[in-house]
Amino acid sequence: MNPKEEGRVVFGWDLCKECNYRCPYCGVWKEARPAAPVPPELWGQVWDRMAERCGSCHIYVSGGEPSVYTGFAELMVRLVRRHTIEICTNLSWDVEPLIAAIPPERMRIAPTFHPSFADFEAFLRKAVRVKDYLPDGQVYYVAHPGQIGEMPERSRRLQERGVSLIPLPLRGDGYVLNSEEEKRIVADLSPYRGDKIKYQLQELSPKGRLCRAGQRYAVIRVDGRVDRCSQYQTGEVGSILDEDFRLFPEPRACGRDYCPIESQWIVEIDGARGKC
Repeated sequence: MNPKEEGRVVFGWDLCKECNYRCPYCGVWKEARPAAPVPPELWGQVWDRMAERCGSCHIYVSGGEPSVYTGFAELMVRLVRRHTIEICTNLSWDVEPLIAAIPPERMRIAPTFHPSFADFEAFLRKAVRVKDYLPDGQVYYVAHPGQIGEMPERSRRLQERGVSLIPLPLRGDGYVLNSEEEKRIVADLSPYRGDKIKYQLQELSPKGRLCRAGQRYAVIRVDGRVDRCSQYQTGEVGSILDEDFRLFPEPRACGRDYCPIESQWIVEIDGARGKC
């Protein structure tokens, strides 16, 4: 399943801000919640409309921790009738009912290990249990100074079970916060090479480069506002709750200095247009 290569529209979706963890490097759970969260039935209608407009999309469901959203499992089952999904999760919930209901070709699970709240052995067992659902057999781990020392050994343990660890640089306020030694550990453990890891470690800047974020990919916030990517919080793409919502017709130049996640959408001038 590679929706980008298949030419499909991809969305990142912050389903909720709630989380059952309180990790020291994440402030999402501290942020204000919408007064009236978008209910699952309305989200179902939105995604049905997007299927009519854009065809089958790939939806990267995140949060907070998306599994705590009321009606989460039922909503996921509804979405995979017309789209494919990828769930970014801490794996703290019972995944068995969902994997029994949805095959790997319709759903992927992107687990992130958080040592402050999760036991590694329990996480390892769950990751192996859902290995058929892991994109490229990968799990994620934030390179926080308090937990980076254990990353090499935990990477080795995962690899013994056929799972790869992807270190995520610690970031905040638009910058990588890791020391040079911590960056070296991240680079050594990461399977990424070339521009991808350079963008992640802020050795390359996307500023001024044409990017399909907003055209072939966008991030949906909990209230339906749509941003070009995770680095923007302007809502300039519109609201996916609007019936006439459209993505940008063409790539646009990036105005940010740092691209920690979505550098795969950076492009050269090629005149490509979206279909949504």
